[in-house]
Amino acid sequence: MFNVVKNRNYFFGFSLLLTILSIISIFTWKLNLSIDFRGGSNIEISLPNAEENLNKIREIGGESGLKIDSVRTSDNNKVIIRTDDLSTNEHSLFIENLKSEFSDKVAEENYQTVGPVVSRDLTNKTIWSVVIASIAIILYIAYAFRRTPKPASSWRFGLAAVAALIHDLIITTGFVSIVGHFYSWMQVDALFITALLTIMGFSVHDTIVVFDRLRENLIRKPESDIETLANDSIIQTLSRSINTSLTTILVLTALFLIGGESIRHFVLILIAGITFGTYSSIFIASIILVVWSKNGSDLSHR
Repeated sequence: MFNVVKNRNYFFGFSLLLTILSIISIFTWKLNLSIDFRGGSNIEISLPNAEENLNKIREIGGESGLKIDSVRTSDNNKVIIRTDDLSTNEHSLFIENLKSEFSDKVAEENYQTVGPVVSRDLTNKTIWSVVIASIAIILYIAYAFRRTPKPASSWRFGLAAVAALIHDLIITTGFVSIVGHFYSWMQVDALFITALLTIMGFSVHDTIVVFDRLRENLIRKPESDIETLANDSIIQTLSRSINTSLTTILVLTALFLIGGESIRHFVLILIAGITFGTYSSIFIASIILVVWSKNGSDLSHR
């Protein structure tokens, strides 16, 4: 039987490589920010056969001097166009060109501008949401695992879980940076934040499954080495974790293929995040806990 914990250096090395590549990508290629974060204009129009005319709308935007962020449908006959911040003249010219092209079949439903202050506020809320969620996870796991026998510690369970979460978020953000560099439809917007928080939920769920089995094994076999018990726990929960994540990824893959442009980037982020989250729950979180517990135990005996 393959010993996951004994071969932990391979998994640590692989995760370290992915993390370094992700950080390099984030700082080199940066993130393809939407107007949610950098500010801009949002135009909603109604147009018959909207789905068939998206490319033509992009062409008209380019001819009107607009830097278009995205063009997507929201209903059968509605189109949402996101651009950099528009002047009054640029906005008027674009609408006139649309009406000229589509014979007055275009009707502007809504027009709004997102300023840099709003974008900065969203960025701050994003950071705080991740921080608060991480603290809540630590506190919850520490309380839920408070009766865990030595050498494990309930606080170490919580901190190991959050360490794995940070690993997932960095690698997922790096993935978004890489894809966004090559494909303009991969953008960081409000849905990106939703995806990150969803990934955190999935990842910590898988981690708790493994941790809970480890706690049971520690209670049943207190004389056994924590490294052996951790490996047994990983093997015992491996098929459950993979099967649960795989069924979710299959559904998300179907959504990616047929769900439409408006949610394509959101679904792909979830697929990547859940994949990395499943990997970290099995091969990273428990191993961090084992290494920390063994080192802590060794220090206490000196």
